[in-house]
Amino acid sequence: MKKILILLLVLFSCFALFADDVDEYNSAKRDFDYIERSDKVTRRSYVIVADKFYKIYASAPKADLGDDSLHYAAQTYYRSYMRYANRDDLLKALRYWRILSSNYDTVLASKAFLQSAKIYEDQKDYPSAQFMLRKLIARFPRSEDAAEARSKLDGIDAQFASKTPTDRIQRPSLQPKPPIKAETVAYQPKEEDTADKAQSANRQTSFGDINSNVKATDGKAAVKRIRYFTTPDYTRVVMDLTGKVEFDKHWLKADPSIQKPPRLFIDLNNVVISPDIPQDIEIKDGLLRSLRWAYNRPGVARVVLDSDNVQDFTVFAMPDPDRLVIDVSNAVGSPKPPVHQADSRPSTPAKNEVASSSPVPAIKGTGSAATLASVFGLKIRSIVIDPGHGGKDPGASYYGVKEKDVVLDIGKELYAQLKEAYPNIDVYMTRNTDVFIPLEERTAFANRKKADLFVSIHINAAPNKSARGVETYVLNVTNDKRALAVAALENQTTQKSMSDLQGILKDLMMNSKLEESLQLASYVQKNLHANLYTDSRYNLGVKQAPFYVLVGAMMPSILVEAGFVSNQDEADNLTKESYRKEIAKGVFQGITSYIKQFNGN
Repeated sequence: MKKILILLLVLFSCFALFADDVDEYNSAKRDFDYIERSDKVTRRSYVIVADKFYKIYASAPKADLGDDSLHYAAQTYYRSYMRYANRDDLLKALRYWRILSSNYDTVLASKAFLQSAKIYEDQKDYPSAQFMLRKLIARFPRSEDAAEARSKLDGIDAQFASKTPTDRIQRPSLQPKPPIKAETVAYQPKEEDTADKAQSANRQTSFGDINSNVKATDGKAAVKRIRYFTTPDYTRVVMDLTGKVEFDKHWLKADPSIQKPPRLFIDLNNVVISPDIPQDIEIKDGLLRSLRWAYNRPGVARVVLDSDNVQDFTVFAMPDPDRLVIDVSNAVGSPKPPVHQADSRPSTPAKNEVASSSPVPAIKGTGSAATLASVFGLKIRSIVIDPGHGGKDPGASYYGVKEKDVVLDIGKELYAQLKEAYPNIDVYMTRNTDVFIPLEERTAFANRKKADLFVSIHINAAPNKSARGVETYVLNVTNDKRALAVAALENQTTQKSMSDLQGILKDLMMNSKLEESLQLASYVQKNLHANLYTDSRYNLGVKQAPFYVLVGAMMPSILVEAGFVSNQDEADNLTKESYRKEIAKGVFQGITSYIKQFNGN
């Protein structure tokens, strides 16, 4: 009887929550109808209504009203843009429609593809419009929307077919050479192709002493160092802490009356800040003007980032060791993936940096070898390989085999294969020696390089020593306990800490390259499994989980778990050079399939 009562209470609570959401949804719909009819409302009214819809979605993304609420949040911002011509509204609408199209399989998701394509086409961004239309056809091939998408594609094709060759941007197509035999590969990466040198360069943009005597007092955590690195469109700031902190973040518009620029400020509660950190740090990178801090009131330190061109920002915490990460960007929801997160020490610049791109499939009417990406110069031109762990962090270790050593060797081999096959693509490694690089720095390095792909290589481990096989991950929230366990292992934290990251990701995933990452992961997983096993049981598939090393990536990014070092047989195999080369070859073949789709053969 007691169990029945508990069940009834749970069901009643769920029904009550659903009823509340329905009421909120209907209220927001009435508000939307009102502001559309009224000629006296301001843009602020649209923002308020859009936020109402979004909160309903965010509270229960998988509920019946999830996609409806997200659609109306996007629609409200779009209507605001049509009425007030504020570009921020357009970018918000695009942002919401893209997450709707990526995460749902409903009619509204299909419509979201069409609407996103329309926005891109209106902005003369034909590659992205093409990409969204083809995605729609692939996801909903028999729908009425797919028929409309095909018609729109024909229109774009005709538009390009009507242009003379001199109207087009001509770029030489990449003709990859046949992969070289693994046993003949010689690894000779340049130091500029790695983040190793970043360790010394960090001092140039690091304030405070990591070994500072500043200590937590009276229950207060301490900020012992602030570090940052910059690019013209992306900056990452990291505050190293002695413990967890609670914080509030706020965005203030420019105030000409007191000569204040737009600014982001973070209030850190119950902290002290090392006196070794200057109170005013000049940045002047075109994105941020400066960083300054002071005690706003007793027990609260305020960190202010003065903006020159910030359009989007994310603030989040990382544990073990504790640090607070601030990412700012000047590109929200644009074809270039907007920044929203990451954490990291600054990395040393390397040469041959190239622009990031949003790859798109080939189109008809532009020549047999050409792709729409090549017409617009949007190709895969830069790849970052990230061998996990390193230095003081051995990773998973069993039977005398250390993960950090195995993945470094695989990473070197993958680097060599890519450089041999694609001499015109820049390939970088986060490390090519046994050096420790924090998780946050790895993604930051890829962002600074404006990489088009980020591939993090790892070896798995499990309490069950019979577990074996390969799996490939992309960044996302999940309820899969095993996936969370794998992420906790790689994040070097507890599963309890993962809940905080999952909460952050609900917002971060709006602008993620999730679909592209899934596509890259499927290619890599298929080829990696085929190279190592004949038994389908050991194809553990493509999965989604919250990995810190992927947080903040502004490009398609994956994490490869290439076997289980906790399995005696696989550990023995991992000690063999030939086996490690087959792992690298599988990842290489998967990347090659992805490149061919966007760069041509």
